Amino acid sequence: MTAAAPTGPRDLHRRTVRRMVLRPLGTVGLSVAVYYWLPLSDRSDVATVMLLVGGLATVGVVLAWHVRAIIRSDYPRMRAIETLALAAPMFLLVFAAAYYLMARSSTDNFGSALSRTDTLYFSVTVFSTTGFGDITPHSEDARLLVTGQMIGDMIFIGFGIRQLATATRVGLERRASAVTDPVTDQVVDPVADGEPGRPG
Repeated sequence: MTAAAPTGPRDLHRRTVRRMVLRPLGTVGLSVAVYYWLPLSDRSDVATVMLLVGGLATVGVVLAWHVRAIIRSDYPRMRAIETLALAAPMFLLVFAAAYYLMARSSTDNFGSALSRTDTLYFSVTVFSTTGFGDITPHSEDARLLVTGQMIGDMIFIGFGIRQLATATRVGLERRASAVTDPVTDQVVDPVADGEPGRPG
């Protein structure tokens, strides 16, 4: 039996980076797949808004948890990209699902029935402020929902992404001031490991 080739620090680093690059792609694909597979039954506009609020709260919790993880990560930049690849699709898909449910509850909301692809497309166009005008909110409820997304877009971009950038900077500073294990190439935080008097 042939012995396995030893794994050096460079190989370990390369595999870690590859995994952190591929994971965001898988996260985006899985999020979109869940959106298309999730059973979305007819609901009232009030129930749709309640589901939207719950979904946005979940996005906020995910962002807050990952901000802490970015600061502690050995690869803050890659962890931030992974977080963005999770939070941004979640944010857009939550609104896409709300638009889909609202369009199903009444054709008066958007003027016609919309598919899941239509509402995902509309959610992205609102986020990007492209505004082709092929899908427009007709009812007051639909316009309020679109207004909510526009406000949410500004919060997500202005506050959420800023928090990710700040966490990345803090994580890089922590990594620079910490000690790197020469064998595993992993960051050893002296304070966390109980070594007082050393910067963490």
